Amino acid sequence: MDSVTAIRDIPKIYTALAEWLSCMVYLVIMRKGNPFSKKEWLVSGGTLILLAMIQVAIGAAPLMFWIPGMIVAVTVMYGFFILCGKSNRITAGYWLVRAFVLAEMMASLEWQISYFITENLITATRVFEHGFMLAVYIAGAAGIYFVESRQEHILDGATAKELLTTAILGIVCFCLSNLSYVYSNTPFSSPFAREAFNIRTLIDVGGYAFLLAYHLQLSEAHMKKELSAIQNILRTQYSQYRLSQESIDTINHKYHDLKHQINILRQEKNPDKKEAYLEEIEQGIKDYESMFKTGNGVLDTLLTGTSFKCTRRDITFTCVADGTLLNHIYVMDLCTIFGNALDNAIEHVIQIEDKEKRLIHVTVSKMAEFVLIRFENYLQEELKIENGLPSTTKKDKANHGFGLKSIRYSVEKYHGTMEIKAENHWVTINILIPLPPQEKVEH
Repeated sequence: MDSVTAIRDIPKIYTALAEWLSCMVYLVIMRKGNPFSKKEWLVSGGTLILLAMIQVAIGAAPLMFWIPGMIVAVTVMYGFFILCGKSNRITAGYWLVRAFVLAEMMASLEWQISYFITENLITATRVFEHGFMLAVYIAGAAGIYFVESRQEHILDGATAKELLTTAILGIVCFCLSNLSYVYSNTPFSSPFAREAFNIRTLIDVGGYAFLLAYHLQLSEAHMKKELSAIQNILRTQYSQYRLSQESIDTINHKYHDLKHQINILRQEKNPDKKEAYLEEIEQGIKDYESMFKTGNGVLDTLLTGTSFKCTRRDITFTCVADGTLLNHIYVMDLCTIFGNALDNAIEHVIQIEDKEKRLIHVTVSKMAEFVLIRFENYLQEELKIENGLPSTTKKDKANHGFGLKSIRYSVEKYHGTMEIKAENHWVTINILIPLPPQEKVEH
């Protein structure tokens, strides 16, 4: 049998293309359908060129430069994930390891099959090799995307421990699969061509399978954690709503009693100032009673509670809402949507020192056959949007951001959509929910 040194190794251009294509597959999955910008497409093209140059240089350099060269290639791939992945560094590293192992598997599997065909069935030609490589790579990338993009939860927040575990699996897989090409006389390598081919390919396939299984387990764990957090938020928002409702009912009762007291006082002989004072109290009661009569009792309670919070914090809160458009939405979901959105808005504007810029505005209106819910608040600093959600500035990133996710979860229950924009120091949350058939006609 042929020795390993006589094996025609995978063309370095093939390796570079496999690395780039693996990155692209996982970037598309990570971005959840968000298209690449022109700048990101330029980064993508530059990454492919850089990887090709690095792999060609590795092929021409002595064996001692192979590992440093691969480190440089991995660094370029990591930069690609950082620039285009819309995720933090740890999560980018997690997906990088998976992409690198996938690239090793695709390149090894394609070349072994191609080598077998050209050695046993047909004469090798460049046209066949290039065409077969493209066919296998495209089919493999499409298959991987089809399998992994259909998961209910796309991992978008890996932890350092998860990255470390993945990296160890990836490094072990890479070292064992390539051991025959460095040290052929070990218990885990072979000096013979076909055996070395089998070892490399099988270990790469096994490595990818291990990482996929681990990834599916992590995704399920993250999804359960996220759903648990969302359910806690739902319960909290509903509890806040009930407390607000009870508080408002109590206040209404007290004001009702106060109105009777005022009538009694009017029958007595009082100075002019006292009469004016009483009129002022009565007018305040009328103003309170006329607040937020939107046609939806739950929404009235939520808006009134928010108004109280804003008044205590010197925040200007305005609202124009047709609450009847929301009558088909369950109480719990209304609490989730409005409670979380308004709490986030208050959290942002309260940090602004200039009280005149502490502005929050809410709109509920009809747009075609949809109800449009819009939350707007002023923001002192620019906000970065990642994967459709604002990136948190808090250190504990893993345990934050569930409020907006719970809003999206509730909106999607009604086949609606949520979009968040951050422009010119304003944050806008636009929610579109289809109206029920009867609502479309009545409105």
